[in-house]
Amino acid sequence: MIPFIKKACVLIFLINFPVSLFSQMLNNMRIGVGVGESIYWGTQMDNTISTNTFGVSEINPGFSFQTFFSFDKKQEIGIRYLSTELWSFKSDNKLAFNAKVDEYSLVYQRSLNNNIDFKSRANFTYNLVLGAGILYYRSVFYIVDPNSGELKPFSSVGKGAIDVSSGLRVIQQIPSISGLIGFNIGYKISEKFSLYFENSFTLSASNKITGNLLLRSEIPANGYTFSSFSIFYNLSSKFNQLSCPKF
Repeated sequence: MIPFIKKACVLIFLINFPVSLFSQMLNNMRIGVGVGESIYWGTQMDNTISTNTFGVSEINPGFSFQTFFSFDKKQEIGIRYLSTELWSFKSDNKLAFNAKVDEYSLVYQRSLNNNIDFKSRANFTYNLVLGAGILYYRSVFYIVDPNSGELKPFSSVGKGAIDVSSGLRVIQQIPSISGLIGFNIGYKISEKFSLYFENSFTLSASNKITGNLLLRSEIPANGYTFSSFSIFYNLSSKFNQLSCPKF
């Protein structure tokens, strides 16, 4: 009888260990969505941010999805997906570009007040954000008629076989390596929910994000800021754990 009980305990351990590990991981995870606004920063802009140039704004909406796992009260690692749009005008509004961007980033967060998991009495956390990822984009560079405001496609990337006046176009989307730096403030609403105000700057390793294929140099590169409010749901799981009989 005793050998059978020992084997049963081993079997219970083998079943219980991965369940307990998975449960612990869930207790340290959060998932969330965010909405915000993006602004392009780079060589294809002037010194002002316009909200109505020929009916187009240089401040554009974006949507993010994120999930994070905390190691301790100081550190988190996660992933971020961001979908947004960029517009920019330059040269007295005679040139412009539009890009639609999908960003996939691996993100590391470091709490500046050692409260990334909200386990202390404070309901706030302040975090430095670093990340790296890949951008997929579809962009068109335009020549603008300053009288009528008509935007005439000059060159394009990832937009297929559209007509462009220069004949310069890349039909397929081009992935670009990117880097990310940012800062956020999180507020614990309840045990399950938290609200974050987030600011980040993403730098692309390619100048082709603007769709201007006359540019030959890859430096300086182009990037964008994304400012958003995000709501997170803190995961938790309570499994009924088996245990060995006690005699």
